[in-house]
Amino acid sequence: MDVAVARCFGGRVSRTGRGSAGPNSVGSALRFLGGRLLGGVAVLLVVSFALFALIHAAPGGAEQALAGPYASAEQRQAIRETHRLDDPLLTQYGHYVRSLVTLDFGDSFLMREPVSDSLGRAAAITLPLLLSAWGLAMIGGIALGLLAATHRDGVVDRWVSSTVVIGASTPMFATAILLTWLFGVKLGWFPTVGSGEGGIDTLRHLVLPTVAMAAVLLASATRVTRSAVMDVFDSDHVTFARSRGVSSRRILWNDVLRNAAVPIVTQAGGLLIALTGGLVVVESVFGFDGIGSLLTNAISARDIPVVQAVTLALAAAIVLINLAVDIAVFGLDPRVRRGKGRG
Repeated sequence: MDVAVARCFGGRVSRTGRGSAGPNSVGSALRFLGGRLLGGVAVLLVVSFALFALIHAAPGGAEQALAGPYASAEQRQAIRETHRLDDPLLTQYGHYVRSLVTLDFGDSFLMREPVSDSLGRAAAITLPLLLSAWGLAMIGGIALGLLAATHRDGVVDRWVSSTVVIGASTPMFATAILLTWLFGVKLGWFPTVGSGEGGIDTLRHLVLPTVAMAAVLLASATRVTRSAVMDVFDSDHVTFARSRGVSSRRILWNDVLRNAAVPIVTQAGGLLIALTGGLVVVESVFGFDGIGSLLTNAISARDIPVVQAVTLALAAAIVLINLAVDIAVFGLDPRVRRGKGRG
């Protein structure tokens, strides 16, 4: 166990196989993880309470969503008694937290089914779109950033910088509409509506929304990679390696990319979080029945259990992404392990 933790967080392993990751490195790693987990749980509790209080403070209430606009006062009062809506807010929140612990999100007012079923069905559509757009933005951004950094102030650098800025300056909905018209309607290469029926059909439906989401975030990944790589190129140890006659390719792979990994990893987490904000726009344009569409429909129908579940799921995803980034940075940057780097 100590050997695995030592290797994961950048420590050394002795010839005997015992972990020697430095003084108290295993303990510091566990304290780091524990602190981040506790912080994430605290954030989720604050978000859940704020969301619960705001929804229950909104006019109309759950009884109107359940009974409809034409329900009598007696019907609404019966619903309030059945769902204990007349209890104090903290009492209601306590019941809600207990149900969350067992992953019981309640039943949807609109679809008359468990919210977990609706959420799982929407997530199965959204996750491939989210991950494919994030992967395309990161792969393209790292490749273009390396290309620009290795041709600094040249024609290639200026071409890459100007091209990605144009993509970043275009709103996501405009990019989505343009791609739909050009490659879907005009050329007929890809379908424009729906998420497909599985297999190759689903992959073809993913192409246009994936490109639309990735195009907007490509500039950020390119800019961060270019800046990080150029900073390492300008460092003293790279200059010394060049003076010793070390090849540029070896310097790039052994020194530059390893030292530039921290800002790139941090940016990767930020881009994944930013993509969650574009789900509603892209899924609306391309007719995806994913998380974004589920949330907008639930808000329109005042489907309170679904609104709460989707919002908490997105908050939990953001917390997990930040946790993964912190763990990666902890393993990559020794300054963080010594308590002098990124908090």
